[in-house]
Amino acid sequence: MRFGASSAHGRANLSQFRFFEEMGAFSRDAATGTYRVERERMQEAMNFLTEKILRMQGDGNVAEARGFLQAGATVGPTLKADLDGLASADIPTDIVFRQGIDVLGLTAMR
Repeated sequence: MRFGASSAHGRANLSQFRFFEEMGAFSRDAATGTYRVERERMQEAMNFLTEKILRMQGDGNVAEARGFLQAGATVGPTLKADLDGLASADIPTDIVFRQGIDVLGLTAMR
């Protein structure tokens, strides 16, 4: 959700997060604020969500797709606090590769 919950990608990612949360695909330790994937439940949740999305697409069910996105596209207080913690830790979300002759300290041969 690095682009924010208002972007299309952010809403989709947040909806998936909520779906996995409801399915018990991961747990959060309140004392440490860390998340743990529950492997078997995650596998089931991924399979179920994949089927759900493919059915919506195959059936052309726009109303169901919109409902899915709207139902899950809210950032709750716990998730917001966790995301704010990541932002304040200054963890980069993108890697920028600097390359070229200037970066390597070389001079162009002519």
